[in-house]
Amino acid sequence: MDEIRFSRRAGLAGAVAGGLTLAGAGTLAGTAASATEVHWTDDLDELTLFAFDQVSIPSVQNLKLEMRDPVKHPANPVVPRGEAGAPDSWAVQFYGSVIKVGDVYRMWYCAVSAEERAEHTGSTSALWRVAYAESTDGVTWTKPDLGLVEFRGSTHNNLVRMDPPIGVLNLKVLYEPDDHPSRRYKMGCHVYWQNKGNRHGTLAVYASPDGLTWTSLTDIEPVEAEMVPDELLLPAFHAEPVGGLYNWKGTYYASGQNGIGAVRPIHGRVGRTWESGDFANWQQTSTLTWIRHQQHTILGPGRSLDGEQQHEGVSVWNRGNVLLGVVGRWHGDMSWQNVTIDLGFLVSNDGMAFREPAHEWTFIPRGGDGAPAELVGNASFETLDGDGWPAPWTLDANRGQTAAASTDRARTGSTSLRVENVAGTSIGVRTPKLPAAEGVEYTASMWALTESGTPAQLYVDFYDDSGRRLANHFVQPEASADWAEVTLAATAPAGTATLDVMIYGATAAVGVSFHDDVAVSWPGSGEGDPEWDRGGVIQGQGFENVGDETFVYYGAWDPRVNIPGVPLPPRGGVGIAVLPRDRFGDLTVDLRGEGSGDYQIPEVTSEFITATIVLGARHRRPRFHVNAEGLGAEATLRFELLEHDFTPIPGYSGADAAIVTTDGFRTPLSWGRGRLPEKVRLRGFFDGEQNTSIKLSAIYVD
Repeated sequence: MDEIRFSRRAGLAGAVAGGLTLAGAGTLAGTAASATEVHWTDDLDELTLFAFDQVSIPSVQNLKLEMRDPVKHPANPVVPRGEAGAPDSWAVQFYGSVIKVGDVYRMWYCAVSAEERAEHTGSTSALWRVAYAESTDGVTWTKPDLGLVEFRGSTHNNLVRMDPPIGVLNLKVLYEPDDHPSRRYKMGCHVYWQNKGNRHGTLAVYASPDGLTWTSLTDIEPVEAEMVPDELLLPAFHAEPVGGLYNWKGTYYASGQNGIGAVRPIHGRVGRTWESGDFANWQQTSTLTWIRHQQHTILGPGRSLDGEQQHEGVSVWNRGNVLLGVVGRWHGDMSWQNVTIDLGFLVSNDGMAFREPAHEWTFIPRGGDGAPAELVGNASFETLDGDGWPAPWTLDANRGQTAAASTDRARTGSTSLRVENVAGTSIGVRTPKLPAAEGVEYTASMWALTESGTPAQLYVDFYDDSGRRLANHFVQPEASADWAEVTLAATAPAGTATLDVMIYGATAAVGVSFHDDVAVSWPGSGEGDPEWDRGGVIQGQGFENVGDETFVYYGAWDPRVNIPGVPLPPRGGVGIAVLPRDRFGDLTVDLRGEGSGDYQIPEVTSEFITATIVLGARHRRPRFHVNAEGLGAEATLRFELLEHDFTPIPGYSGADAAIVTTDGFRTPLSWGRGRLPEKVRLRGFFDGEQNTSIKLSAIYVD
């Protein structure tokens, strides 16, 4: 037979006609069919095969996955905290949901009033209420006057009615219009109960005919807005159970976190899922649904804050045949001062086990901290007064020849501070008193260069509002002939109002050292303008395709402000992360196998084969569409339909393959006529001399 030449331009056009296959492509005659199947069931309007879903698209050759970074919407936060006196003036906590019903986007979130919080002396659970907002475009939101709940003497607010009332710190809502009218809306709530004087989290479930008036599906009589032990739906452990809520193939799942013992030893916040057949009665078992790889290293007792962990379970976008998920990526520390949270991206094909399409990929990063007010004036000693002294620094001793501005050495600019110390004396050069707050961990830093002997020390002193020194901390730098950074971290004690930084030559020390670029920072300080979502972002359950864009709604919570003994500042708001429609990640051409190396070939072919698609007994032939960009005359996608055993289907393969040459979010694939079997596979080729520009995001079957 004639020789067949393969190239990126020709692809496998001649291979099917010649009866040949490429080794490694999974198309050899007699190869056992994959056990993986994707079912297009009667209750599923559309089947979606995402590029990052390696269950739906398991077999590839010379292709790689590239995830896309969403862009935060310029209008963020699209739902800010309310004005003074509003039920959400202290918190708009989007552990909540967004659902489009008809032409209206509906949002539920957790709200706390600043005024009520300041006045309240009982259980703080009573402060947490469920609030509602709505929008016609997904971006501009209003908080309607619902008139359902009296708040501070008025019913003019956006609070929904909960019967009975209960404190809700996290909620997720499902909309099931085909259920009984009283249960069309379902809400899972993270609420609290008292366990031996400790507040522990658990699950409460409510239903509603309209999403505004809610009734508990179980008999509960909350005390101070908290459940009591004999009403619990889950085992009597602490649980935070509704990071996500979904119905998967007739079973309800609540996804959250808790730290009880697992089958395998796991550190910290463990992703768990609880199950229910009717939404009211929940199984006492749970499933480990997502664990970050670092959590297999046990850090030990007393370190529950520390280490890399998952946070709050998985919020879910149910696409019928696949679940897309957003999960908290907890970056832990022994102190709340250094704990931060980003959001990761997951996928599941069975409703229980989730996985990362890209290892440790940050899907939505926390916002930037912003630059602190400049605490240390004249930090580089460049500005000198009439006597040549670097004001506003002060000298504890007289201005002999022991400390002075110097141009002999400088790390930045042209001047530094030269400290010369002799035995039996001490010298201290300090800043004015700078504002500080109790419970905050401050980090002082300077750069030092040692000319001889022992360099001067770095001190931080804390004072109360009367000027009385409460505590002091210091570090002795190592002698270095080059500029070296010296840092000192210390937590301000109770009663702190100010601090100062001092460069100090000790009585017993002898030496000459130079010092430059002194700074003070704290958690939350940084560069640029501070962003509303700095420190930590949290997952709500809000995913919507709006025109040619995908909106992912998220909230904000900065855990670094959780300082014992210090009042919490206001929190939250709702933001949007935006992607092109359904373009979370793309299959693109991978040319690493092409070349003259020992493990390369001169030209490669880039292709994929899907899992078996079970069409079932349909009254009409399925329609296929593709979401892709980067296409053109020299960059095309070519699609064939195969039998379950990889046999090409006449009329749908070879010369009859469907060719796509134009970009689109939903470009139809066109084949000839012909009956299809109940089980098929889709094979795709990236063809053309410019095929490296192609990005395939998703394939739809409807």
